[in-house]
Amino acid sequence: MDIPASTWPGQLRYWSIHCGLTALPSFCIALTYFNTLASIAAMLAGVATFVMAYTAVTASPLYGKIHGGLVGRSVRLGTRIRMIISLVGLPLLIPLIGLDIDTAEPAPTMVFTADFWFGYAALLITAIGGQFVGLDFNSVVRDSAPPGFLFTYLTTIVEGLLISVSLVLIAFFSLIILNARQKRRVWQPMD
Repeated sequence: MDIPASTWPGQLRYWSIHCGLTALPSFCIALTYFNTLASIAAMLAGVATFVMAYTAVTASPLYGKIHGGLVGRSVRLGTRIRMIISLVGLPLLIPLIGLDIDTAEPAPTMVFTADFWFGYAALLITAIGGQFVGLDFNSVVRDSAPPGFLFTYLTTIVEGLLISVSLVLIAFFSLIILNARQKRRVWQPMD
């Protein structure tokens, strides 16, 4: 795939900011459970994976062709809505500030954030999926053992994929709404 070098810096900057901000609530929540150096490195590696993947896709010539049209508008609107959903959940995580991670219970308000549920689903999918491919994550799930790099990285990737699916769905519904508005403008009688 031949991607023009001139689009990389702008896309990399945009997706670094976007993925960093949308990952912030999940990162804060995950630190209450995955607070080892290996887990933090794995979460950062997972976010970096999505930054690079989104950069590669949006810097491609194919995306450049649709970026200016209705599909591009719906994708931009979808990314904004998805970022707002993540950032709106941040105040619910304020009770986590100053929390002694090793001894305290997590903040009950975090269950009202979308990122909590994406993370919870990602944990289940990673644990169950790991069994299917022969990876034993039972010590992490059942015994609350510190998760290693692989488990945390895979969980971060699965959560990122779930969030990406939500982004695609938001963009799809945005496309439907934008398309309906555009058709309504075409059919409105001129005075």
